[in-house]
Amino acid sequence: MSKRKLLAELLNRTVPVTITDLASLINKTGRTTRSYLDEIQDEFKKSDIEIVRKTNVGVYIDIDDKDRENLINTLEKNKANSFTIDNFSSKYRQVYILKTLLEAKFSYTIQMFAEELYCSKSTIVNELVYVQEWLKRYNLALQRRQNQGLWIEGDERDYRKALKELIDDIKDKEQQFEDLTETETKLDYRIDIVDYVKIKNMFSKINLYTIQRIIQQAEKKLGVYFTDQAFLNLITHMAITIERLKNHKAVSGNENYLESLKKEREYAIAEWVVNELSKEFKVNFPEEEIGYISIHMIGAKIQDHGEKCSEIIEKYDVNLTDAAKSIISLSSEILNIDLTKDEGLLTRLVLHLRPTIMRLKYGLRLTNPILYKIKEEYTNIFGVAWACNSIFERNFGVSINEDEVGYLVLHLALAVENIRSKIKTVIVCSSGIGTSQLVASKLVRKFDNLEITHILPYNRLNQKIIDEADLIVTTIKNICNSKKIVYVSTLVNENDYINIADAIEKRKKRQMDDIPLSDFEVNKESDVDECKEKIFEKELCFLDNDISDFFQAINYYGKLMEKMGYAKIGFHEDILNREKIGSTYIGKGIAIPHSKDVFVNKSRVCVVKFKNPVVWKENELDIIFILCLKFNDVNNTKKFFKKFYSIFEDNEMINKIKNAQSINDVNFLFD
Repeated sequence: MSKRKLLAELLNRTVPVTITDLASLINKTGRTTRSYLDEIQDEFKKSDIEIVRKTNVGVYIDIDDKDRENLINTLEKNKANSFTIDNFSSKYRQVYILKTLLEAKFSYTIQMFAEELYCSKSTIVNELVYVQEWLKRYNLALQRRQNQGLWIEGDERDYRKALKELIDDIKDKEQQFEDLTETETKLDYRIDIVDYVKIKNMFSKINLYTIQRIIQQAEKKLGVYFTDQAFLNLITHMAITIERLKNHKAVSGNENYLESLKKEREYAIAEWVVNELSKEFKVNFPEEEIGYISIHMIGAKIQDHGEKCSEIIEKYDVNLTDAAKSIISLSSEILNIDLTKDEGLLTRLVLHLRPTIMRLKYGLRLTNPILYKIKEEYTNIFGVAWACNSIFERNFGVSINEDEVGYLVLHLALAVENIRSKIKTVIVCSSGIGTSQLVASKLVRKFDNLEITHILPYNRLNQKIIDEADLIVTTIKNICNSKKIVYVSTLVNENDYINIADAIEKRKKRQMDDIPLSDFEVNKESDVDECKEKIFEKELCFLDNDISDFFQAINYYGKLMEKMGYAKIGFHEDILNREKIGSTYIGKGIAIPHSKDVFVNKSRVCVVKFKNPVVWKENELDIIFILCLKFNDVNNTKKFFKKFYSIFEDNEMINKIKNAQSINDVNFLFD
């Protein structure tokens, strides 16, 4: 606010003013005022506007009368909104151009943008390079013709996706809340006020509270409760729909698409929603729009379903149940943890898969706000979830993106934590059975995740019991040399409880770290032969590559793997198409691009180390592991993840690859 006030003061003066006076007017120090002036000038660097500072004279703004008047009007007009000095930045210009073109009923000219953004036409031309690339992400094209101006062409669904993403991307630093109506102060707790104001600023003539009320009623009719993100997304999508329909822009579909949706219970609720919206906003909704809204309702994540596990399994499509079981089975095999007995996991996955498949099928993006944290905390399981992509492709013909992988990881991680949470505990005491039972009783009351498997005297403790135990609690000193041992007093005091709790936490961390590194059993002879096959080979390891473009690297090395017979024709193209959907970057400068199983002949991994970091989707890549793997081949998949995560979790190994000058420097890959 202070910078905006400072700019307003300069615009409203035609004579120089001293730094001291300006500092007093905005209630800041002289040093801060000078800093603000520097920032304002920096924002104006691509325009014809200059902040002039002269010793013994003062500060004034060098601007022609027309621009001065326009800028004053803009400041005044945006007084109640989120207008800041950042509105003169390159990012602001890009967003402004995108928003204007996406909402415009008619074409816009470069000159119009230059006047509205107080910059030169050449600056606008430069910004259009970014705008054009941004639109391509959503299959939209920026059209430009002399004497006709600028406009966007593309499918209406893509228009709406782009507009939704633009709203999500806007970072408003200074929101104004004082003009909210009394009704708007009663917003659902799931709506963040900053997000609300952001949407309101985009659709100022649409009553968002009315949309909120209709969605809340729809929830009751469906018997579900949407998550915070899903609730806000539905409000945004409906606001976009109303705005576009008012501009006579409707989605178009086909009969098969609509007939399929009409079988879903959400379609009937969507009809009711459309009827309510029509009455409230005086807008006619074509039948295709009912389908469009029902897709968003089916694709919305829910908090609580209110049904029993058995009812859900019986009620939902058998394909969803089969896919959920396949995910559990594959994850169990790779992680060496039996998740198949977790009925809750099966239920959660079935519930999760229905909206997920709908989102993937119809291209609805659900941003995962904690994706980075998931990658950081559950790196091992993240790779396993990527492996489950083959199930999505085989069962539903869709590929998962990294946001959806992150959500799947949360379900698997919870199941792993649940299994690991039961700690097999052995009680070893020198006193009688009564004392041992007392120790066991006190521990079970204090720690509900302890499972007492043995209560025995020292002379009955053997190596088999030690190996099978997670924790050994004993009153006897020096019974054996094991990290599982926790010594306690005979009557177990508070210090003992603290020591046991500490041992439990350390055990949990070890188990999560060890997930992909555990040994696995191979029963079939053919499996033994298959596992002897090398996945990493020296002929597929390339160091100090000069390629500076991610797509170029995939194109070159993907084709190489096709030529060598490890992959089928189309392997590299499939990888590129999948990367456009979602990046396979997993952190630490590493990505694991891969194709569908059908493009794989033999399981191999191509290692490419770039000479200089390559930027891909805002991440800097040092190394890529191009995976030519059949993920439904459990043995080779397990073999890869065991090797890969032993490297990924060891920073020294990663640095060895990054700094490698020859194949000999990375021999550990081929052991």
